[in-house]
Amino acid sequence: MLAAPLGFLVKTWPKLSETFILEEVLGLERRGQALHLYALAPPSDDIHHPAVQRVRAPLHCVPPLAWRHVPVFLGRHLGLLARSPLAWVGGLAAALAAAPGRWGAATQDFVRAGWLAAQLKRDGVPHLHAHFISQPADVAALAARLAGLPFSLSAHAKDIYLSEPRHLRRKLLAARFTVSCTEANCKVLRGIAPTARITRMYHGIDAALFHPHQRQVPAEGAPPLLLAVGRLREKKGLDTLVDACALLRDRGRTLRCHIVGYGEQQAALQARIQAAGLGGQVQLLGKLAREQVIACYAQASVFVQPSRITADGDRDGIPNVLLEAMAMGLPVVASAISGIPELVSDRRNGLLVVPDDPAALANAITSLLDNPALARQLGHAARVAVTQRFDNDLNLQQLEQLLAMPHDCTAPGHATGHAGSHHA
Repeated sequence: MLAAPLGFLVKTWPKLSETFILEEVLGLERRGQALHLYALAPPSDDIHHPAVQRVRAPLHCVPPLAWRHVPVFLGRHLGLLARSPLAWVGGLAAALAAAPGRWGAATQDFVRAGWLAAQLKRDGVPHLHAHFISQPADVAALAARLAGLPFSLSAHAKDIYLSEPRHLRRKLLAARFTVSCTEANCKVLRGIAPTARITRMYHGIDAALFHPHQRQVPAEGAPPLLLAVGRLREKKGLDTLVDACALLRDRGRTLRCHIVGYGEQQAALQARIQAAGLGGQVQLLGKLAREQVIACYAQASVFVQPSRITADGDRDGIPNVLLEAMAMGLPVVASAISGIPELVSDRRNGLLVVPDDPAALANAITSLLDNPALARQLGHAARVAVTQRFDNDLNLQQLEQLLAMPHDCTAPGHATGHAGSHHA
């Protein structure tokens, strides 16, 4: 744990779909770590989780590039240039070298990084930690260089798999350390930068908040409820769930299915539901706050996570909603891809299926609905798995230990691929 405040950079704060970042912030504060939050973009959601109000850290929004902000940017960069001209020139050269042919984007990152570097110095921040190894990592690397501070990264899913390996390598080697939320991710990152320090740090959740005692006994005669929660994106595989519901209906099964979330596939999913004649059974519930999502978990019979790997390589890591559902004691059916098998062990604490196979998904759901004893057994084991391996405080100890290490112990080149032995 740092004695001074830790700088915490995110792309957007707050963001409805990034509860794992909110839990990390709340967990660090609960453990006594002072924070300063920095965001590259204002919130885009029209609602947010009430738990955001519990965050004590001051929030600093990096201004967008606009004419009205030119005096502020100019003043901060002149201050950095006067204080350390070599660092400033080196930072500009690094920004341009990192994005050949994209000098406009590189210059924007450098200008905004200068504002952030000056703010870090004003706030007395000794270390900057950035979530996502995409643009936030670029800005963090430049800001840390300009401010003369170390930085570290959290890498997750799309930010890894939709980035070019050469850009990932550059950022991994520059960072003091990188944590990622699955062993599958870490294996990919270690292959790209074998000498970088890369540690698996699972996301944790508040197991007291997501608890089986909130589960509700369904009304007698009520059809079972399937639940899925997530962004309405291709990688979530929700079209496979809709098709599985059509198969179950055709087999004479009466059920309901609620899909919580928002995103670019909403219209396509709604059209698929209508085309299958499932308008009365499958509902898209849109954006919901966390308390409303918990109420959905409480009413559900089965949680479904039909994720896939898309053609461009995008994929889930371990979806936080899967952790939440399992902590609630829900039996789950999930795709056997990416980091999901690190959480879900087939027929031990859930059921795993191949992605993009509506029949396999429908069969797994049927096996849980037709065997309540199996559903209860898997739901209980799911809760145990989450509380034993995905406790928020336990996982945050790893981050604190990495932050507390002397700089030469976490410098690039010090660690080998065995850095992943620091497990939750």
